[in-house]
Amino acid sequence: MLRTAPLISLAAVSGAAFAQPAITIQIDDPVLLPGESTTVTMFAGYGRGDYAVAGIETDFVTSVGSDGWSDVRLLAPMGGPGTAPGGASPSGFDGILAGQVNFPDPDLYADPTNPIAFWQATYTAPIDAGAAFDIDLSTVTRRYDVYFTSSSSRSESRLDELVEGSGTITVVPAPASAVVLAFGALCFRRRRRPNSTGGV
Repeated sequence: MLRTAPLISLAAVSGAAFAQPAITIQIDDPVLLPGESTTVTMFAGYGRGDYAVAGIETDFVTSVGSDGWSDVRLLAPMGGPGTAPGGASPSGFDGILAGQVNFPDPDLYADPTNPIAFWQATYTAPIDAGAAFDIDLSTVTRRYDVYFTSSSSRSESRLDELVEGSGTITVVPAPASAVVLAFGALCFRRRRRPNSTGGV
């Protein structure tokens, strides 16, 4: 079946992460039929001049709350000491705490990937969806720190420069119904064709 919306790639959504501190939300498949699932990954980026992302405290807000979400987890190396994937709430997932350490002595350096993946979850569309609807995704961040050099274990806040993440998942049950009806009509015509030509 043709999808009407393109796959949202990291390159498409995270351009701002390379220019300034930003959270970006990557949706593997932004258009779902009832019962289908997609993986959602959050990335953290930093601006030119800094070395690596240090720590993030944010909430993942969705218009369906935590309903339909599963496999919520932090991604290495952003699951360092004292981190947490957040707790389910009526607004989504609260209190996500991700981070990594940078200890130049003894040669334990943070991963400088920019942007770096830090959180992931799976969303499954409801099977009984009666009409198309959108699921709005966003972040509300309270802490956003970076390591400004590879030689320092001290982090600095970039919260005042942060661009929050956003995205949309669309659930479209109508195409699935159309395919079922079309397939049923085709089978019915094939069954009736022999009788209409005098066959048995």
